[in-house]
Amino acid sequence: MHNSLSADPSPPRDGYIYTKLGDLLGNAGNPQSRRDLQQVLTVIESAAYAAGEITLETVGKIAIKSTKTNTRDLVTESDVACQALIKKIITNDFPNDVFLGEEDVDLVSDGGAVALKKALGSGNIGDDPLLFVVDPIDGTTNFQAGLPLYAISIGVVSLRGERPEIVAGVIYNPLLGEMTSAVRGRGCYLNNNRIQHETDEHDQPRKSVLNESLINVGFPIAKESTLQASSRAVTALATEVRGLRMIASASQTMAWVAHNKLNAYFSWDLNAWDIAAGVVIVEESGGLVSNFDGSNADISSRDMIITCCAQRGEEGVLRDELVHLLRENDCLNY
Repeated sequence: MHNSLSADPSPPRDGYIYTKLGDLLGNAGNPQSRRDLQQVLTVIESAAYAAGEITLETVGKIAIKSTKTNTRDLVTESDVACQALIKKIITNDFPNDVFLGEEDVDLVSDGGAVALKKALGSGNIGDDPLLFVVDPIDGTTNFQAGLPLYAISIGVVSLRGERPEIVAGVIYNPLLGEMTSAVRGRGCYLNNNRIQHETDEHDQPRKSVLNESLINVGFPIAKESTLQASSRAVTALATEVRGLRMIASASQTMAWVAHNKLNAYFSWDLNAWDIAAGVVIVEESGGLVSNFDGSNADISSRDMIITCCAQRGEEGVLRDELVHLLRENDCLNY
């Protein structure tokens, strides 16, 4: 049995941050290799790391700048500064692609779904346009309070073809020194080390079952209906699982599902910037990302169940147990 999830708190030096930070803004990149997803990953890792440096200087020290949909949906100067830096780095290398950042969206008038639809309709430049979806600080309330439960999330969506596909992503927790990354079809990595989960005596990933699981529950408060659904879920699960958590950072939670630190996560009313990086990261780690009806989630999904790597041939065991219990207790309708 083995588990290779130990993280080196210092950033990796092989082919990512240290090859970019020296001249982040001095090289426009080679347009001929612009669709090389490994190059794209290098850029977004560098952008996430650079933004992380801002947060390390300001975590727990910066005042609230404004609120969004309610008094608990915070914005700080660091959110704005991080997004501006990320956008500058990405658009310097990929000036013809599309950028969607949370801090550019008026959630009161437009909403996340409307903003995403506009962004998806913008991919008409070039043969293979990309959409970069960014949450500069996912978990701003945690960040403002000085808690290490926030992350910088950058997802990359290919707009080629009829159906957008998430093809790469990074989730970076600066305080913990955890850079989780993935490119579609190439596996999931933690600080440049490929994630390999604990195995059983047959060298198969260990099976996760509900009563042995540590599960994170989303607690969306913007709508009374989702708040009530979440409350019912907590009541239903409290005695059926090993433990419940509410981390209040979707991307950080999804990274920890990919690491197998959490067995599952589910939430309602998510936005594209919450999940864009996490979807490909969890899937490349061997986990499942599903809509509440069991279908595969994508960039437009709002209500999702995310489960960690399960035993081969039984990939949906934990998800199906979770869906069954949530449906029985009327947690999936709101």
